[in-house]
Amino acid sequence: MERQGRFWLVEADRLRIRRQLGGGAVALGGLSFVTGLGWLYWGLVREIDHMVRSTLAQFVGTLPFFIGVAILSFRRCCDIDRARSQVVKWWGVLWPWSRGEFALAQFDKVSLRQEPRSRWAGRKSKAYDIYPVRLEGAKRLDLRVDLPVAKARVLAAEVSGYLNLPLVSTVPDTGEEP
Repeated sequence: MERQGRFWLVEADRLRIRRQLGGGAVALGGLSFVTGLGWLYWGLVREIDHMVRSTLAQFVGTLPFFIGVAILSFRRCCDIDRARSQVVKWWGVLWPWSRGEFALAQFDKVSLRQEPRSRWAGRKSKAYDIYPVRLEGAKRLDLRVDLPVAKARVLAAEVSGYLNLPLVSTVPDTGEEP
């Protein structure tokens, strides 16, 4: 059994929930990557009459190039494994750097909530809602907090069905996204 959504992948005994990079991180990583690539091109390929300028251009281009590669290849995932009865939340660049492991026995429900938040934009405070999908029980583990309500509802139902846990939702079922 393999189904793939935009934010998760279901295999035989594992559900992987991916968190994508935001637009700001992609823009920053892309800008850094292109800047570094430009400096490296200028130092390595173009004919520069002075060796010190060429070496300096290569040196200046290396750091932003690798920073851009690191930002663009950054991954955050949450793997739910029924066979091993555990949840692994990890992040890393090319391989997982940090891991948190939780036993599935610690969780007894999947929750979908509507939580108001606010942020300052200029001189005003803007209110908005988030829709976190969580595993709850003895511990509380956020699976995703950045999805719109329709996608959060689908993910919560998928996780609930996958783990055979009840789904507790405080989101009104209007059928439309606010």
